Amino acid sequence: MLSSTQTPLLDAQTKLWKARAQAKQKWLERMLAEPSKSSNQATQRLTWIKRALGIVKRGQAEVRYRAALMDAYAEHLTALEMTLIGAVEQKPNGGNGRLKRPK
Repeated sequence: MLSSTQTPLLDAQTKLWKARAQAKQKWLERMLAEPSKSSNQATQRLTWIKRALGIVKRGQAEVRYRAALMDAYAEHLTALEMTLIGAVEQKPNGGNGRLKRPK
């Protein structure tokens, strides 16, 4: 769980990333709305669009990969949490406040 000091930082960072993404999207839309002035420029533009599309697809694949890793790690942390909660709930051994240790 995030602490109260981390939440505003995460919110600010999220807003910043969204603002940057919107600015890039608007720039891209303006650039693509301009007609090509020559066949050479149209060819260069098509090449640029194809290259940019490849970069976007690779970025999406990277995000999916990292999200899968984070999901696996979150699942692992949840399992550890449940194990530790179970250990805390065990009755102390002989009333000395210590947990039972396996032999």
